[in-house]
Amino acid sequence: MIQRQYIILMTGVIIVFFTSSNRQIKYSNDKIAFSEVADSNSHGYNELANPDHKKSFTISDYNTDNPEIKNIERPSTCIIKTTIDTSLLFNSWTSDPDGPHADFDFSSYSFYVVDYDGDGNMPYELIDHKLKIYYNDFIQEGQIISVKKDTLAIRWKDFDDVDFYVKWKQ
Repeated sequence: MIQRQYIILMTGVIIVFFTSSNRQIKYSNDKIAFSEVADSNSHGYNELANPDHKKSFTISDYNTDNPEIKNIERPSTCIIKTTIDTSLLFNSWTSDPDGPHADFDFSSYSFYVVDYDGDGNMPYELIDHKLKIYYNDFIQEGQIISVKKDTLAIRWKDFDDVDFYVKWKQ
């Protein structure tokens, strides 16, 4: 009888342990808080330069300003000094032509991130083939490898592979 009660008690403890283990412990100001939400790094804007999640950038929660990270100095307007044919570059681009929307839109005014939570207009510098995009709290750099009527190829800094984008069909 005691052995049966012990088995029931241990089964209950194991069930409680496994059902509560999906919570994450986050340390904030030396206090422990439980959260059912995954860490915010997986919600940040890594898609353009990080399709394989090889590197995590400094990213604010859900692409909004993080009070712990000072916003970077950003130019007030875009700086464009390139021989690239901007009439081809200034378009909407996507890495998934079957997706619900474009990934970004290049214009002389901004690098507009389409699915950005907040103001998606990012100032940028395009000097020769080097691209530098100023997000609120990080800078993304890349090199434009080629731009044609319907395709754009960019090699993002710290990544070996070239990312290919196609013109968004609206």
